[in-house]
Amino acid sequence: MRTTAAAARRARRLVVVLVTSFAAMLASTLAYADGIDVSHWQGTINWSKVKAAGMQFAFMKATESTTYTDTQLATNWAGVQAAGLYRGAYHFARPKVGTAPAQAKYFVSRVGSFQGAGTLPPVLDLEASGGLGVTALRSWTASWLQTVEQLTGRTPIIYVSPAFWEHYLGNSTAFTRYPLWIAHYGVTTPRVPGGWPTWTFWQRTSSGTVSGISGNVDMNRFNGTTAQLAALSNTTGGSTDLVPPGVTIPTGDPTAVNLTPSTSATTAINGSVTLAGDLRRTADGSALAGLPVTLYSRAVGSSSSNVVGTGTTDGLGHYAFTTNVPQATQYQVVFVGDTTRAGALSTVVTVSTPTRLKPTVYLHKNKTSRVRKGTAVMVYGHLKTSLGPVTGKYVRFYKRPARGGRWTYVRASKSLAPTGWYSTTVRPRRSTTYKAVSIADTYRLAATSNLVTVWVR
Repeated sequence: MRTTAAAARRARRLVVVLVTSFAAMLASTLAYADGIDVSHWQGTINWSKVKAAGMQFAFMKATESTTYTDTQLATNWAGVQAAGLYRGAYHFARPKVGTAPAQAKYFVSRVGSFQGAGTLPPVLDLEASGGLGVTALRSWTASWLQTVEQLTGRTPIIYVSPAFWEHYLGNSTAFTRYPLWIAHYGVTTPRVPGGWPTWTFWQRTSSGTVSGISGNVDMNRFNGTTAQLAALSNTTGGSTDLVPPGVTIPTGDPTAVNLTPSTSATTAINGSVTLAGDLRRTADGSALAGLPVTLYSRAVGSSSSNVVGTGTTDGLGHYAFTTNVPQATQYQVVFVGDTTRAGALSTVVTVSTPTRLKPTVYLHKNKTSRVRKGTAVMVYGHLKTSLGPVTGKYVRFYKRPARGGRWTYVRASKSLAPTGWYSTTVRPRRSTTYKAVSIADTYRLAATSNLVTVWVR
C-alpha cells in the first residue's frame, strides 16, 4: 500500500471506468464513450450514482506483485455488476518483485476467470520497470500476458503511457496483438507507440469528476462502436453506429459538425465523391477554425468502420474530403474535442453506387479432337463486363470426370491486359470436364463459364 502523495496520484491512474452505450445491459442508450478509473484511493463508491452520471463500464485495481489485493476490489467488483455496468480489473506490474507467471496466477486467483457476460479482458498495468533492462522487461511482459491468456482464455489488454513504452520497452512492436490502453494527457489525440495501428482505450485526464465518487478521478474513452464494446465484454448488444467522442473533460463548449456530399449522393462504382461540412460552436454558431476532424466510412450493412482521413477546418470552420466509393457506403465525421471544446459527431451520409456488374466468363480449349492420356491441353477464356475486359482478377479452374462426379479445384489464373485473357494447361489422364469461376467482389457478381470437356482416347 502506498502512503505518499505521489504514490496516491499514481494509484489514481491505475483503474478505469469507461463510458459508452450498450443496450444489452442498460435500459437507455447514451451517445458517448467516456469513463473513470478507481482503486481504494477513491474509497467507497456509489455505483448507482456513477451509472446515473452516464458511466457504463469500469476497470478496477485488483492486485500488485503476489501479495497485495486492493482493499476495495471485492466491493467494487460486485458493485459494478449490480449497477449494470461492464466490469474489468487490472494488475499493477511489479517486475523483479515476483516472477511474471507467479504474479499472473495471483491476479487471476483474486479476480476469477474473466469469462462472465459483461466482463472486459484482464489488464496489465505497466508503470514500473523494477530496474529491468529493455530485453528483460519485454520478456517479463510477454510471460505475464501469455500466462494470463492461458489461464483465462482472454487476450489481455496492455495499459501504458507512450513514454514508458518507448523508453523502458524500447518501443517494441512485438505486442500489437494485445489491445492498447494508452495513458496520454493534455492532447487532442494520444500518441500511439509500439506499432499499434490505434488505441482501444485512452486515459485522457486525471482531473475528472463524477457523481458518486469523491475527489478527482481519471477519465477514459473506448475507441469503437458500442456493439464492438459489447463483444469485447463477452456479450452482445449495443449499436453498430460510430461512437461520438462524448464529453470532453473538463466539460467544454458544445460543438456541432455537419456533413453533406457536395456532389451527387450516387456515384459510379469506385467513383469520386466530395464530402464537406462545417464545425461550429453550438451556442452562437461561430466557426471553429484550425481544428482536426476525421472522416469514417463503413460499407452499407457492415458493422466495421474505417478511417478515411483526417483534415483541418479552415478559417470559416469548413472542411472537405474527396474519396473514392467502392460500393454503397455510409460516412460520418468526428470532432474529438479538446480541453475547451466538447466533441461532436455528424449525422450519417449514405453514398450509393449502381448494382454490381455481371461478368461473362468464357472457356475454350486448344484441342478439338480426342487426345492421348497426359497430353498438354490449354483451356482458356476472357473475363469481361459491359464496361469491357476485366484485368488483374483471379479466375479459378475446376474439374470433374467427363461423365459426372464431384468438382475439385485445379488452380487459379489472373486475367491479363488488355483483353482479360486467362488460361491454364492441363494434362488429363482420363476424359475430364473443366469450368472457370470468377468470384464475386466489390464491383462484380460471381460468374461461371460454360463447360469444356477434354476427351482422352
